[in-house]
Amino acid sequence: MAILVEIMHFLDGYLLAPRRPQFSLGSDTYEGWCMLLPRSGTFSYEVEDVVARGTRAVGAAGLRGEACFGDVVISPPGGTLRRQMKTPTSFFFARFLTALEPPIGCSRLRDVDRLCADLALLESAQSASDEGRQRLDAEMVAAHVVDDVLITMLWERTREDVREDVLVRRAVAAILESFTSPDLSLGELARTLGVSSSLLSRRFRDVRGVTPVQYLRGVRLRKARELLTGTDFTLQTIAEQCGYRSAFYFSRVFKAGTGQSPSEYRAGSRV
Repeated sequence: MAILVEIMHFLDGYLLAPRRPQFSLGSDTYEGWCMLLPRSGTFSYEVEDVVARGTRAVGAAGLRGEACFGDVVISPPGGTLRRQMKTPTSFFFARFLTALEPPIGCSRLRDVDRLCADLALLESAQSASDEGRQRLDAEMVAAHVVDDVLITMLWERTREDVREDVLVRRAVAAILESFTSPDLSLGELARTLGVSSSLLSRRFRDVRGVTPVQYLRGVRLRKARELLTGTDFTLQTIAEQCGYRSAFYFSRVFKAGTGQSPSEYRAGSRV
């Protein structure tokens, strides 16, 4: 089934919120569409669709439940969105008008790497704007994030041959939230998810093509490359922000993964 769409016409407002203990409002009713998704932490949600109840497509996770990273909660025009944080949460929120008909309630994105990259781009654009060194218009990037999330949601709904693995989705979300911890390991991740290490590794490899440890290493190396090229942090500081206790061990892992030492990579990436 082809997806023929008019890209989002209008972004009515957005908020990229840092981690906080609670939402400012426990519920609200919106004239247009709205999107709420956690970057870290979890929140409970309930979407009441007061317009044409039961005639719209509903997200796979339903109209009420709990959301973590990778989940997208959509409330339609005229709908009421109730939410409450279960743990301190950072989140992205947007109000918009669109020609699309996204599923209301909560949908789970399989491509969380893409979502992570979109939100990182928005965070970078917003930080640059706040500091007076604007390179990209943050509102334009926020509109891109909404468009990309909506199109990804609808595309994934057409992929009936792709079976979602909730365990792997939870594992990816846990890795992305906790990769800076040097204590994160396969055993710790498996205990957090309530499964055996062997089962987690097998399921993760089946879906992602790599083991959880390999995926974790990739996330850390991606963050390291970002810090090496975008900051003047010392190797020890970068090591700690990427989940390694020492610059020496970080350097060994980085060279094994990239073929260059951190210093060589930094020098070669500067323009």
